[in-house]
Amino acid sequence: MKIALCTPFKPLDNASVSGDVTIARDLRDALVGLGNEVVAMPYFPAREIWKRPGRWPGAYRAAGRMAEAAHGCDAWLTYGTYYKAPDVFGPACAARLGIPYAIFQASYAVNRGKKPATWPGYRLNRRAMLRADHIFCNRLNDLRGCARLGLPPDRYSHVPPGLPQGLLTRDDEAGAALRREWGAQGARVVLTAAMMRPGVKTEGLRWVFRSCAALVERGRDVFLAVAGDGPRRAELEPEARNLLGDRVRFLGLVEREKLGGFFAAGDLFAFPGLAESVGMVYLEAQQCGLPVVATDDEGAPQVVAHNRTGIITGATLDDFTRGVDELIRDPKRCLALAANAPGHVAREHDAARNYGRVVEVLRELAEARA
Repeated sequence: MKIALCTPFKPLDNASVSGDVTIARDLRDALVGLGNEVVAMPYFPAREIWKRPGRWPGAYRAAGRMAEAAHGCDAWLTYGTYYKAPDVFGPACAARLGIPYAIFQASYAVNRGKKPATWPGYRLNRRAMLRADHIFCNRLNDLRGCARLGLPPDRYSHVPPGLPQGLLTRDDEAGAALRREWGAQGARVVLTAAMMRPGVKTEGLRWVFRSCAALVERGRDVFLAVAGDGPRRAELEPEARNLLGDRVRFLGLVEREKLGGFFAAGDLFAFPGLAESVGMVYLEAQQCGLPVVATDDEGAPQVVAHNRTGIITGATLDDFTRGVDELIRDPKRCLALAANAPGHVAREHDAARNYGRVVEVLRELAEARA
C-alpha cells in the first residue's frame, strides 16, 4: 500500500524526543517494514490554529501541497488529533483524493467543548474524528472517548503501544563505565528520564527526587541518575542536589541510540507517570532489561505488567516511594522482574505485529472504497 502520513502536531524530523515524535517515527518505520510505501506530508503547524486566523490562508495552501504529495496514495493516515492540534487537513485532503481517511491516536475531551477558550479546537477535532473512516487508539482513554463521541464500534479499535523489536540493546559495558564515573558501584542505582517542561513531567521528576531522598534518610544506599533536558532543568537540578547531595547526577539529553548504556547502568527505572498517556520510556527501559516503578494514574499500566516486569503503585507520593523501596530492599525480586521485562515487550508490544493491524484495516478500507 501507499500511505499518506500526516503529523499536524509535530513534524517527523522534529528535534524533540517527546513520546509523540518517537511514536510517530516508530509507526512510520513499522509501516515501511511491513512492505508499505509511506509518504510524509509537508508539515504545517496546526497547534492552536483556531487562535490564529492569520494562519488559515497558509493552512489552505498547505492542504493543496499535501493533496498533491498524496496523489496516488491508497489511504490517508493522520497521527494525532486533539483540541490543541486538530487535524484540519486529513478530512479535506482525503475527500479530495477519494481515499479512506484514518487517524492514529485521537483524543476526545467533552469538557473542552464547554469552555469558550477551547470550544473552536474542540469542534475542529470532533469534526475530524466524526469524518474518519477508522480511528486507531493506542490509549485506553481514547477508546472511551470514541464511545462518548458516539462512533459505531467498528469505526475504532485498540492498537497496543509498540516498540520496534531490537530497537534498543542493553550495553552492560557502557553501563558499568557510567557507574564507575558516578562513583556508584556499590549503590542501588535508580534511573529516571523525562522532558523537563512545565506540568506533570516536572512534577513527576520531583516525586522521584523526594522518594529517593526519603529512602536515603531511611539508610538506603541509593544513587539517582536523571536523563532529559528542557526549560525547567535550571530549577530542577538544584532542587535535586539540595535533597540528595552527591547522590544524584543529571546527564542531559541522552540520544535514543545510547539509551542501552544508560539503562544498563541502573537497577530499576522509576517515574510516576502522572497523567501519562502512553509512556514509551517504560517500554524502552523494559526492552533493556530494567524493572519499572510507576503509578496507576493513567498510561503506565498499559505497558508495565504489575509484579511481572515492575510495580504499579497507587497515585500518591507515599505509594510510589514504597514501590521504589520494595525493589531497593529486594535485589532478587528486582532481578526477577528485570529478567521478564524484555520478553514482555517482545510478546505484547512489538511494533511490527501491533501496527500490522493498522495496515490490515487500511487495506480493507481502500478495497471497499475502490
